[in-house]
Amino acid sequence: MNVGILLPQEILTVSTRIAISKLIEECNNEPDIDKKIQLFYKINSILPGKYQPNVPSLITDDYIDTMLYRIHQTIGKTYR
Repeated sequence: MNVGILLPQEILTVSTRIAISKLIEECNNEPDIDKKIQLFYKINSILPGKYQPNVPSLITDDYIDTMLYRIHQTIGKTYR
C-alpha cells in the first residue's frame, strides 16, 4: 500500500468506511495480540486490493498500530 496516496472516497461506500472504522476502533482497543492480528487481517481483506498493505511475515503491535492509523487517515473521518 502506498500510504502517501489517499484512497479515493468513491471506491468505498459509506457503509464500508463505517465498518472499517469500527473494526479499526475494535482492533485499537484489543489487548490480545493474536486477536488484534486477526482483526487487522479482516480490515485488510475489506480494502480494495491495490490499497491493502503488504503484510510482513512478522507482525508487531507497533506495525498494526501504524497501519491502522494510516488506513484510518486514508478512508477519512471515523463514523460512529
